[in-house]
Amino acid sequence: MRREASAAPVEFLLGFARAGHDAGYTTTELEERVVVLADAVGLGDVQVSATPTVIELALGPLVEQRTYALRVLPAGVDLGAIARLDAIVRDVVDAPLDAQEALARLEEAHRNTERRSLTVVIAAYALAGAAVTPMLGGGWREAAAAALVGLAVACVALPVMRSSRTEPAVAPLAGAIASLGAAVAARFGLGASSDIVTPAALVAFLPGMTLAVGVRELATEQLQSGVANTAKAVVQLLGLVFGVEIGRSIASASLAGTQSVVPHPGPVGVVLVAALAAGLAFTVRLQARSRDAPIMCSATVLALLANLAGTALLGKQAGVFGAAFVVGIAGGVLGGHMRRSPLVFIVPGVFMLVPGSASFNTALELLSKHAISGVTAAVDTMITAISIAYGLMISAVIVPRGFTLPRGRRQGPRPAPGACDARRPHDPQDQPASGSR
Repeated sequence: MRREASAAPVEFLLGFARAGHDAGYTTTELEERVVVLADAVGLGDVQVSATPTVIELALGPLVEQRTYALRVLPAGVDLGAIARLDAIVRDVVDAPLDAQEALARLEEAHRNTERRSLTVVIAAYALAGAAVTPMLGGGWREAAAAALVGLAVACVALPVMRSSRTEPAVAPLAGAIASLGAAVAARFGLGASSDIVTPAALVAFLPGMTLAVGVRELATEQLQSGVANTAKAVVQLLGLVFGVEIGRSIASASLAGTQSVVPHPGPVGVVLVAALAAGLAFTVRLQARSRDAPIMCSATVLALLANLAGTALLGKQAGVFGAAFVVGIAGGVLGGHMRRSPLVFIVPGVFMLVPGSASFNTALELLSKHAISGVTAAVDTMITAISIAYGLMISAVIVPRGFTLPRGRRQGPRPAPGACDARRPHDPQDQPASGSR
């Protein structure tokens, strides 16, 4: 006898899949939550495949399946939206919340977003530039210049990002403004090193996180998502480098006498303060809830300390691997305790480790025809990205998968005997990924 699903459960499941993709769930986390929710609302037989551009759901027994396809676009990470969606998952699984009520909650969550003013967002971009400067080897002059240049970049780039038609131009535009602004800061008054100011001002646009996630997904045989994320990172990186070269060309033609400046790093303690400031900046940049700011700051400080300790004890690459492992363990434990996605801790922590500026310098060296140094930097960048990816994967093995999944008291219907069970749409050893597409 054929089982007909009512409109509300299907509509809720499709709506959650789209909202989860737009919020920035990793591929594995999104697929797991869709399966959990399908059980909870009475759609036990479900297969789901999520990629950065298409989400496909097949409902019902294998011979009677209904297939739905959602066309989506690659999305960034919205930690506030992820927190709201996790709350819906908990309520649907634990409480007697039917599909109609869940659908209403989903629509309410979409309306009740924590919106920050454009002024606050622009200030966060400037703060991020100043905060990462000590980690790149800069001093107070570079931090001040990075804040000013980051402010200029945000004022121009953020309005452009609001339109899908102009968004592809954001990377080259931001790169041009950053390099030109860094040259101006080096030429007039501040005496800051443009080689540090430029990547610091662009930290919010560097695709290091996307690159790390892409490598992680390739390693776990999620090939479509891995290739898409890696390609997205490369394209964004090339756009930034193209813009930087344009800005440098304009600066060299119009600012005669610009000289290179040697940076003067500050004391080690400044780096810890900078990590706290970076956590606050990432809270706004990643659209996290204000009450999650202490978690974000704890993640950035832990990542920095773990990286410094690991590098001192084990060397650079092993130190990055160890730091990613520590961040992954802490995020998994926190996510299990709070019954929500560990991304709220993992993403800002990994932001402190990802080879964003390194990949930027790699592409810049290659496009500047410094082939040997460029290839060497490219190899180092890929090794760093792989170290982060495997550190997060091993941490997900240590922290059991069910520890970070929503655990409900109510169990949904199980698949009928002989039905295709899609609870493991990928390899059985897949673990919740860490990062954002």
